[in-house]
Amino acid sequence: MWQRGFVATTVALGDGVDDALAAIAGDGGRAPDLGAATLELVDRLRAPQRATRATGLATVVRDIVVALDEGTLR
Repeated sequence: MWQRGFVATTVALGDGVDDALAAIAGDGGRAPDLGAATLELVDRLRAPQRATRATGLATVVRDIVVALDEGTLR
């Protein structure tokens, strides 16, 4: 979940999706397996429709808040 949360937080703070993915990849330039949920988020954040981008971001932010509340964010 951390990659998905990282991408969402990075975008929410004003940087782009590509910036978040580059940070995850690190100096090696090759991103680790991001998983289906993160790739779905990336697709939503790159969608031309603002509503799709906002919904994708809001869904992950909600998941982060719930995980923090439950003490399960790792």
